[in-house]
Amino acid sequence: DGGLVTVGHDGADFAFDNEGPAHRVWLEPFALAADLVTNGDWLRFMADDGYGRADLWLSDGWAVVKAEGWIAPHYWRRDGEDWTVMGLTGRAPVDPAAPVRHISFYEADAYARWAGKRLPTEAEWEHAAATKGDAFSNLSGEVWQWTASAYAPYPGFQPTPGTAAEYNGKFMANQMVLRGGAFATPPGHARLTYRNFYYPQQRWAFMGLRLAEDAAARRDDPSATRVDDAQTEAFRRDMIDGLSQPQKAVPPKWFYDAEGSRLFEDITALTEYYPTRQETALLRERAAELTADFGSDAVLVEFGSGASEKTRILLDAVPDLGAYVPLDISESALAHAAHRIGADYPQLRVEPLLGDFEHLSPLPDDLPKGRRIGFFPGSTIGNLQPDEAVRFLAAARRMLGEGSLFILGTDLVKDAGVLVAAYDDAKGVTAAFNMNLLVRANAELGADFDLDVFAHQAVWNPQASRMEMHLRAAKPTTAFIDGRTFRFMEGETIHTESSRKFTPETITAMAEAAGWTVSRLDISPEPSVALALLRG
Repeated sequence: DGGLVTVGHDGADFAFDNEGPAHRVWLEPFALAADLVTNGDWLRFMADDGYGRADLWLSDGWAVVKAEGWIAPHYWRRDGEDWTVMGLTGRAPVDPAAPVRHISFYEADAYARWAGKRLPTEAEWEHAAATKGDAFSNLSGEVWQWTASAYAPYPGFQPTPGTAAEYNGKFMANQMVLRGGAFATPPGHARLTYRNFYYPQQRWAFMGLRLAEDAAARRDDPSATRVDDAQTEAFRRDMIDGLSQPQKAVPPKWFYDAEGSRLFEDITALTEYYPTRQETALLRERAAELTADFGSDAVLVEFGSGASEKTRILLDAVPDLGAYVPLDISESALAHAAHRIGADYPQLRVEPLLGDFEHLSPLPDDLPKGRRIGFFPGSTIGNLQPDEAVRFLAAARRMLGEGSLFILGTDLVKDAGVLVAAYDDAKGVTAAFNMNLLVRANAELGADFDLDVFAHQAVWNPQASRMEMHLRAAKPTTAFIDGRTFRFMEGETIHTESSRKFTPETITAMAEAAGWTVSRLDISPEPSVALALLRG
């Protein structure tokens, strides 16, 4: 949205003088990207001769590119056919999924122009972060994000007398503002109003970018791709990135729009789909032991929209629970779940949190002060790659804090026939759930997948110890998203989900790698699933 908004610091708590005074700014309607530009995005920019095209660069920036011989971000180096980057542990392959960093303002501006977008102003960034923070990933904690705003005093600015004035007043020229915060940023410097600043040619280790665009221009240009919100923008980017890989793939989190969530609830009731049935029975049997150390005023954080029978088993076992915080990527599913829980437990404080549990934001400050407990049922942890699962569990431990607990549901390795049947049921519900991903892409992204060409496929991958779901093209076909063309050969697939199956040993190894200790591990009868109680 836009309009007359207030930005800048105007509170009693500490802030540097350059963060204020608070003042009003007029903003035209705009859209801010849900997440940061990644190394994979940047590699495509480079492959399109981004560093060799003068038309993409500001004149001063182009002069720096030629003088310095820039062909990639700072510390990147081509090794054979691949790119590597120097980090704290030495040189390593560039991770396409990681946020790009070590880039100057000139590079960020050129990339935005290449992408058909722009950099946000610092007022746009602050307003979006302050009013719709849950819609964005990595506002802070990864990289400082370049803005299009020059570092200048706010209207009415008066420097603090003394040393601070020497620092802030004399540096307000020829520099550009960055917003957000990096993983190395002290907590006191990660406020939404904090203004970082560097010269446009500098390539600091913690510099990255997030794109913006004019919402009005999108509405007025019938050839432009529709952008509804930050969530849709993230979906679009993940689809484009995933379909650009040699093995086309899309993250399974995009299954869960309202229809996808409804279909998954239907899956859990299928005869073939044992995980929900077995886990629910095990949770009911062991609820007292699992919740014995919750304590009063505890906060239960469920990674997923909740409102299932499993959620209610825990809520019933802890009548003095301080608050319940369901976290989910689907706003509609989250709102529905919060409404159902609130109606059935009117005395319980319910604080739904919109977000991506792969990029966790801090919990609200005003929650009850009891122990934090994470709840991640359904073996959803198996949807993550092994390194992603460890990163998630480590991030959850940081989010929940010292002394926290975590109840983790996992599915165990078993006969391949049992596994395949669970992911390819006779009624075709799982197939509809899988196909809904393309239905959603057509509806939300303006894509044109031919739904009659693709079919559901479920396979057991013993080497990776995981079930895989794919959408297989029955004949050659083409799909378009945002002006990009994606071609499929006959038999080519989109890998839509992996569901890793565990052993007690791999559960323990994963938890310990993330800094948790396995306090207890309960295993159900065949077909077996497990519930692990972790301690932080």
